[in-house]
Amino acid sequence: MIIGILGPLDSVVRIEKYLKEIDSSLETRLYTKEKIIESVDLIEKCEYECDGIILTGCGVYEEIIKNYEIKKPHSFVQRSDTSILKAFWDIRNLNMEIDKFSIDVVEDEMVENIIDEFEIKNTEMFCLPFSTNINEDNYLDWHINLYKSGKINIMITGFMNIYNQIKEKGYPIVLLRPTRSLVKASYDEVMSKHAISKAESSQIAVEIFNFGNYSNNIENYYSNMIKKTDIDKYIISYVRSINGAVFPFGRNEYIIFSNKGSVNKNSNYEKLLKLQKEIKALGFDLNVGIGFGATAFKAEINATKALERGIDSKEFYIYSIDEDENLTGPLGMDNEISYCIIPNDKSILEISNQTGLSCETISKIIGISEVRGSRIYDSKELAGYLDISDRSARRILQKITSAKLGKVYAKESSKGAGRPKNLIEILF
Repeated sequence: MIIGILGPLDSVVRIEKYLKEIDSSLETRLYTKEKIIESVDLIEKCEYECDGIILTGCGVYEEIIKNYEIKKPHSFVQRSDTSILKAFWDIRNLNMEIDKFSIDVVEDEMVENIIDEFEIKNTEMFCLPFSTNINEDNYLDWHINLYKSGKINIMITGFMNIYNQIKEKGYPIVLLRPTRSLVKASYDEVMSKHAISKAESSQIAVEIFNFGNYSNNIENYYSNMIKKTDIDKYIISYVRSINGAVFPFGRNEYIIFSNKGSVNKNSNYEKLLKLQKEIKALGFDLNVGIGFGATAFKAEINATKALERGIDSKEFYIYSIDEDENLTGPLGMDNEISYCIIPNDKSILEISNQTGLSCETISKIIGISEVRGSRIYDSKELAGYLDISDRSARRILQKITSAKLGKVYAKESSKGAGRPKNLIEILF
């Protein structure tokens, strides 16, 4: 396993040292940026090259997740009581008293507990815990202003960039460093997530291919058999690419067995869309349903349900259903959403009771709203997303507003004749 360590150089090197002590066989790769705001520049490369990621601290972690969704197993090394104790030890090694100091990143209660536990006397402590609303420059100014005003004698920071800047000015400062125990906790978390991810990827995947317009008409019998030979070539080539096994069912269906890790990724969905086009060129329409499960039986049942959704769409959309009954699709399309077709969320059940709508419709609307980034619809727009008539969409919006779970956001005036359309904001 390869673990990438991302953050300022000093912390990265220290974490690597501890990781090698914890697991000598572990392969590590280092990705360094001194400024937290620049760390996001390296995360994509780090994720591509590594199996797991350890970030050097909460600042690096929060900056990255604001701009990037990390999919690989990851964790960050916290700064906790052991880091504070190490910082206090470093202050004593500088022959200074722990009497007046400023400290960032950690919570003041944590610092106060250590001061009480070790009976450190006459302490004046200023604490500024980590917050995503405070940038590095704000922390820097806060430390320096306290020092210049004479309120503190030394500074403690969890930010390498701040440490380096204050060190250059000649002011007394120590670093809240990652400790071996905290690195071990982060390493254990990454390994645990990796094991879970590996187990999920090893789940059984079943894909069902169905040719909805395959004809047994005697006039097409021989020509269809010839074309079927070409179709088989395309399907076998696809199955080989996912290390699967294929079994024909009658004249118009195939069932393919593989694993979730090979099937459940964008590159595979692109292959399936390409396969649909290739088979379309031969005169056949290919419907695809994908199911995942811990057993072949469960995966096949889910694939059958997903196939039915694709056939019902009339657009040859591809859907998948996972072991938790989450339906995702249309796969490989811009309007892809995910929602549970058998929700057990009490809030969704309550909304269903209040509106008279099915749990699946409510889950789908929630999923659509998350993708759109908006909960405001007119009936025509909602109809397009739900693949229903404008009239049915108006009925759904009426039920939602009648249950006080939606309200008129605005009225959209039409250019020609006719009543203005209501824009409805859905409140759940």
